[in-house]
Amino acid sequence: PVKNNPWLRSLASFQSRMHWRSHFIQKLETQPSLECQDQCLAFSNLRRQPGDFNQQYYDAWCEGRTGFPFVDACMRCLIRCGWVNFRMRAMLVSFATYNLWLDWKKIAGHLARVFLDYEPGIHYPQLQMQAGTTGINAMRVYNVTKQGKDQDPNGIFIR
Repeated sequence: PVKNNPWLRSLASFQSRMHWRSHFIQKLETQPSLECQDQCLAFSNLRRQPGDFNQQYYDAWCEGRTGFPFVDACMRCLIRCGWVNFRMRAMLVSFATYNLWLDWKKIAGHLARVFLDYEPGIHYPQLQMQAGTTGINAMRVYNVTKQGKDQDPNGIFIR
């Protein structure tokens, strides 16, 4: 059985990832508006009101200097290496959209430029999912202090 065999579990996990990757790529091909339009149109004005966009917050987030150590370390790592794991990617988007109130469309280009593994079919649905504009997913707000303590308990990464 798959449960008892680590190799088979790894293969099953890989197969599942490939399935979802194909799903999201196909979804963008059939619905290209996902790149520029909220999946749920009820959110079309969210974070897009006059005065919502803060250039200083955006610049600080892009450069990894928000003042939140774990967020900043993740962004600096992403800029330098081109990759961070899924949880850290999700946290960066969640922080930008919920804590800094930045529109997912405004942060999309920066992340696309720094991700070595950028794939539009995955990028845009994930941005919308983390930003809460799909209309089908619960809000995903990450506690960045807790994430730092959980993922980097000795503070090695943030230094």
